Amino acid sequence: MVKPFLTAAVFVVTAVPSLLQFVIPGLEPALMRDPAAIAGGEWWRLGTALVVQDGGVLGTLFNLGLLAVLGYVAERALGPARWAVLYLSGAVVGEAAGFLLDQPGAGNSVALCGLAGGLVLASGRFERALGAFYAVVSGAWLPAASGDTWGWVVTVVLVVAASQLVNHRERLPGWLPVAVFGAAAVVLMALRDLHGFALLGGLAAGWISNARFPLMPGRTSPA
Repeated sequence: MVKPFLTAAVFVVTAVPSLLQFVIPGLEPALMRDPAAIAGGEWWRLGTALVVQDGGVLGTLFNLGLLAVLGYVAERALGPARWAVLYLSGAVVGEAAGFLLDQPGAGNSVALCGLAGGLVLASGRFERALGAFYAVVSGAWLPAASGDTWGWVVTVVLVVAASQLVNHRERLPGWLPVAVFGAAAVVLMALRDLHGFALLGGLAAGWISNARFPLMPGRTSPA
């Protein structure tokens, strides 16, 4: 049985500065993704932007909670090596897109999108992948939902859709989770939402890793 040590380590590394930013003024701006500062030579911001959050208290708690839950599921199913590949794929693609699109910000949600996107291809476990999809996409809408009626509508629709698809999963084709992830990625990318790029990065990493090191159905990664 795989112990989720990597998830625990990444959680601590992410949680400490994410919580400290609320008591140390200037910590988030000093570590966030700032395209102008990065272009000026501060490339380290592409990494430190993952350990502080720009979504306030609610967004921070959501991202940390999702890291704990999704990270635990993914590491138990895939092993730490594949977990790291997927998490980093979302982080690299998401942060690169943020820099190229000139979007400042911070948060580990792009890395979580990579983890969720790769999980559907690497594990083939429909319930977990669909749950991850709902969590990530609703998380992308969470800031809007706090003050936007449409944000709440989208979140409610996703909850209902996810529950219905899970309840009737035996009637659905196996390619559907991949199609759902792909469609979500395309839509978010069209909206210039970094989560879409990160989802696509996770899908690509999951496909490559599964092609090179296939997982046996119902078994976890030996890594």
